[in-house]
Amino acid sequence: MAAYFGVMSYYRAHVTDLIQHAVDNPLPDFQLVDLDGKQWSNKDLAGKRAVLHFFRSHCHSCDVEAPAIRELEKGRPADVVWLHVMTDVVLDVTPATTAATIARKQFTEPILMADVPFVELFHKAKWAKVTPVTYVVDKTGIVRYGLRGMQDAATIRQAIGAVGG
Repeated sequence: MAAYFGVMSYYRAHVTDLIQHAVDNPLPDFQLVDLDGKQWSNKDLAGKRAVLHFFRSHCHSCDVEAPAIRELEKGRPADVVWLHVMTDVVLDVTPATTAATIARKQFTEPILMADVPFVELFHKAKWAKVTPVTYVVDKTGIVRYGLRGMQDAATIRQAIGAVGG
């Protein structure tokens, strides 16, 4: 049992380190399409603060966090672009399960379906199951926060506020 917890602690620290490597670095170049067919890239976020909220199906923490995320969407400042990033495609989740998750979440901001190259830019596709993760980007395009795990509205709101208004 001790070996199991030792290995799990190592993996947790490793993934946390990967997430933190994005912090204080430019938002990587990307192109993804949202569920409405709109093409998004890092250029769409230029001059704005941005939140990239990674989530997936079969994620209890994502489900628990969802009400706080919906609250933040409603009170989002005008200069903040909120993008949900769903990792189901990377994890080979069935389209029916993905659709059910999206319906249950009731998010109002764009949902991007991440592919392997996109997740590789952040915390590696191998760790696509590590969700939720919320990246907060400042107006100059620098990732300032990588919040791993279930967050409350106050913590995310504080991170958004800390990157300027």
